[in-house]
Amino acid sequence: MRSLQGQKHLFDRLVTLHRADCTALANAPAPGAMVEPILDNAVADYGLNARPIYEDLRRVVGQVAGLLILARLTKRSEVLEIAEFEACRERCAHAHDLLRALEEKSAGNWHWGALSTCQTLCEMILRAFPDWKKGFDRDAEFDLMQERLEAAYKALSASSSAGRGMTMVDFSHACCSCASG
Repeated sequence: MRSLQGQKHLFDRLVTLHRADCTALANAPAPGAMVEPILDNAVADYGLNARPIYEDLRRVVGQVAGLLILARLTKRSEVLEIAEFEACRERCAHAHDLLRALEEKSAGNWHWGALSTCQTLCEMILRAFPDWKKGFDRDAEFDLMQERLEAAYKALSASSSAGRGMTMVDFSHACCSCASG
């Protein structure tokens, strides 16, 4: 049983956002500091339209990972019948539609390409999912889906931008997870 002293120490650690010696506090912008202006309206417009795509794909990558884990562990095809599978397919299709609408504004930039790559890979996984149980070598099928998922994650990570609100996981309010200490 923990002593009251130990419990208080744990509580203090959990409620503190940053340690007193954390350099993130020293490097934080002053309240009311000016944010650097965006120089090009086209860039701003692209960013505003890209963010919902990024958010959809971030969720799709997470859902696909969860579905793959569930299917691989249970080796049951009922995974295809749960509502999350269909929701994931719909979100992936929505991201596809948004990407097509944004394609003209992207002017072939690398960011749009990374988002498009991520979406295509996720779509390939979702299309392959119904056939995994029918395959001769299920492990090889899963390995291919996992490779595609890893590539989709890398593409999405490459398109991340904290300044534009597109981050895989936001640790800014975590318990001094800035790793500066």
